[in-house]
Amino acid sequence: MVKITAAVAVKPKAPLEFRELELADPEGNEILVRTVATGICHTDLLLRDGIFGPPAPVIPGHEGVGIVEAIGADVQSLKVGDHVALSQSSCGFCADCRRSHPMNCQNYTQYNLTGLRPNGKKALLCDEVGIGSNFVGQSSFATHILATENNAALLPKENFDLTNAAPLGCGMATGAGTVINAMKPEIGSTIAVFGAGAVGMAAVMAAKVRRCSKIIIVDLNQQRLDMAKELGATHAINGEDTDVVEQIHALTGGGADFAIDAVGIIPVILNSIKCTRAGGHVVLLGLDALGKDIPIPLDLMVFNRKIQGAILGDQIPQLFIPQMVELNQAGLFPFQKLITKYPFEKINEAISDAEAGRVIKPVIVFN
Repeated sequence: MVKITAAVAVKPKAPLEFRELELADPEGNEILVRTVATGICHTDLLLRDGIFGPPAPVIPGHEGVGIVEAIGADVQSLKVGDHVALSQSSCGFCADCRRSHPMNCQNYTQYNLTGLRPNGKKALLCDEVGIGSNFVGQSSFATHILATENNAALLPKENFDLTNAAPLGCGMATGAGTVINAMKPEIGSTIAVFGAGAVGMAAVMAAKVRRCSKIIIVDLNQQRLDMAKELGATHAINGEDTDVVEQIHALTGGGADFAIDAVGIIPVILNSIKCTRAGGHVVLLGLDALGKDIPIPLDLMVFNRKIQGAILGDQIPQLFIPQMVELNQAGLFPFQKLITKYPFEKINEAISDAEAGRVIKPVIVFN
């Protein structure tokens, strides 16, 4: 076992509390990772507030990167000393995993949301208060992570800042993967992206990589709109405008080929659908809260529109995360521009800044 320090969610809306805990040794295909950095994602705040995931007390965090310190007896593709980024965990043997869609893993809950390891054992030893762990296969708000080989992707050791890699496991994978893996726009396609947070910005950069002719970003924050244009957006629209849909139809000559909602608010979702042409493709990524219904008029569906979700960009971490790194190193996916870094002891300040919209992608850096 290894002694760790973790930031624990104890009750909704409350600051995380630091706890000294003991983490079990890896078994089977598990790996022990010394955390170098972790991103903070909106989903972590849904966990903190009891909206999603295992109940409190629980360790949030699902954008961890670090260095492998120990491996279980069944690990084949990783070794001690490897640099890795962690994403959602999957079983590797269900029908969807074998169809190369591990983000659709039929054992998703067991591997990501029980607060226990996939084998049903506790990750935290001598834990009298029952703190949950292994959120989205990791619980990365801690100095060490017990993950599995299946949700770890290798990162380069040379000429790459490991602390910059934290958003790759979720935020960047969700936005970029949605464009590259789920939408697959042809050269010259048009796309509208609602929401200039980390996910929306990743979608903008990926749309530029796919050589979309018009990349339209919609947001309320002018500074974020300006940054989106630096990253590849060809047009920016303030979401407070009453004619957002009409502007997009005018810019695209009748409606965008593709649209992404990265906000999750019902009026914005409806605008993302209405702004597309007949035959358009819409992907809904935003998650404001669970249990909401979307009133979609039938006339938006009958003209061959496709509306779907895409969890974590429908990616295979071991393939897609290294691809994003290669694009970054080629100057085509400069996601590091979105990052603001904080030391681990200031994690609550980072969360406050994220909730207030002062930063796009906060990243916690460990000593």
